[in-house]
Amino acid sequence: MRRPLTRLAFLGFSTVLLLSGALAGAQTRVSPSEYVSCPRARLSIYFASGETTATPEALALIGRIGETAADCQPDGIDLVARVDSRVDGDRALALALARLSEVADDLVEQGISVERIRVAAQASGGTASAINQIDVLFRKSAVEVADDVVAPPANPTAPSGAI
Repeated sequence: MRRPLTRLAFLGFSTVLLLSGALAGAQTRVSPSEYVSCPRARLSIYFASGETTATPEALALIGRIGETAADCQPDGIDLVARVDSRVDGDRALALALARLSEVADDLVEQGISVERIRVAAQASGGTASAINQIDVLFRKSAVEVADDVVAPPANPTAPSGAI
């Protein structure tokens, strides 16, 4: 039986909250310095509106994420779904979690340890196109639980299919 993924939630634009595990409900410090300098430290995987199945281009990108991770040796991979809860409420979050689960399962099938994968949801701030995307970030260190909260990294995203 697989260990459940560590779930994080990015609430608003700067609050990060653990959703599961022994520290559920604890705020977590996430800083840009925690991410490695891979060829592209941040990638985006796109989904058709309302769908939980990745586009063929996104599936090809997911297939290359494992290869890239093997080259740059991150300690972990964060999958961050953009959610506009002002539009779809709970349905948007459920859709994001289903998409995150699909991408995480694909990465595990490639041999990436489930312990190295974290999933998160982050408010999109009303950007319509972002509701259909998952950002993939390569992490170089474990996140420590802290009392203060910082914004997630603001690295530019690469279009789906580019790595």
